[in-house]
Amino acid sequence: MGRDPAPATDIKKSPVGGTATDDGGWPVVEAVAASGLTKCFGGREAVSELTFSVAPGRAFGLLGPNGAGKTTTVRMLTGLLTPSSGSVTLFGEKLTADDAHTLRARIGVQTDTNLYEALSVRENLRAWGALYGLAAPALVRRTAEILAVLGLADRADSLVGELSKGMRQKLSVGRAILHEPELVFLDEPTAGLDPEAAVELTKYLKEMVSGLRTTVIICTHQLHGLESLCDGVGILKGGRLVVAGDVHRLLSQRWPRRRYLIAVAGDLAVAKRAVSAVVGDAVHGAGDDVLDVSLDEEGTISSVVEALVRQRVPVRAVVPQHPTLQDLYFSAIEDHT
Repeated sequence: MGRDPAPATDIKKSPVGGTATDDGGWPVVEAVAASGLTKCFGGREAVSELTFSVAPGRAFGLLGPNGAGKTTTVRMLTGLLTPSSGSVTLFGEKLTADDAHTLRARIGVQTDTNLYEALSVRENLRAWGALYGLAAPALVRRTAEILAVLGLADRADSLVGELSKGMRQKLSVGRAILHEPELVFLDEPTAGLDPEAAVELTKYLKEMVSGLRTTVIICTHQLHGLESLCDGVGILKGGRLVVAGDVHRLLSQRWPRRRYLIAVAGDLAVAKRAVSAVVGDAVHGAGDDVLDVSLDEEGTISSVVEALVRQRVPVRAVVPQHPTLQDLYFSAIEDHT
C-alpha cells in the first residue's frame, strides 16, 4: 500500500456518532457526517432525516433491505444527488455543488457505473488511474496490487466484455480503491463474488482501515463477514435510520443479559427447578434436555452448574450464546415493521 500508515496512537476511536479525539484531547474531524439528510422524488420520501457520522479510519455498514434507501443515501453523501433537505460534511467541509469535485477527488465509489467493455481489465484500471491523477510508477504498482488482491491477475489482458458478472464486480471494487482514497463507498461489494473472493476482499478492506486509516462505508443487505469488518452500523428501513452506533454497544444494549444453553441428562423438570432457584424465571426449556438460561451482570454460570450438580443432574454441555450483527439486523427491522 502506498499511503503511509498513521501511528496507531494518533486516534482514539469513538463509537459511531460520537466524538473522536487525538491524544491531546482535541476533536478529530469526522470523515463523513449526515445531518437531517432527506431526499424526495415527487411526493415520495425515499430517505428521511438521516443523521449519523463516521470517524476517520473506521468501517461503517449501512444496512437495509432492498429499497430501504441505501443507494440514494450514498449518492447524496458523494454529491451525485442533491438532498431535498439536510446537509453532508466530508472531512469537515460541507458538501456543496461548488466544492463537490474537489472533495470527490479524495474518495472512491463503487457503484453500478459501466466499465469500458472494449478495453482489457488492466487498461480499465490504468485509464481510471490516469483520471485519478496517479503518476506512472504508482499506477503500475497499484494496478498490480489490485489485480493480485482481487484475483484478476490471470485475466488482466482479457476484455471486460468477456468477463463474468463476478469478475466485473471485482473490477468495479478495484477501480474504487485504486488511488488509495481516504474515504471509500462500496455498494453491495460482495454481490456476485465467490466465497473465496469475498473473504479476500474483506481482508484487504481490513488492511486499508487498520494500515492506512481509510474510512470505509459499505451499503449492503448481505451480512456475512461484516461483523469482523465494521466498527459501526446504521440500519435503514423505509428510508429511515432505525438503529445507528457502535456494533458492540448496540448488541450489549439490546441484549444486556448473558445467555447460555445447558444440555442436561435426566429429568428436565428437576433441572429447571434447580436453575430457577438461582436465576428465578430467567430459565426456559429449549428443546429436549436443553435449558435456555439468562444471567444478569452479577450472575455466574458456575453457580448454575453447582445448583445442578447438587441436585445430581448430569451436565453434558454449557454453550454461551452470543448475539450477532445478523440478530441485531433482524431484530431492528422487526421492531419497525
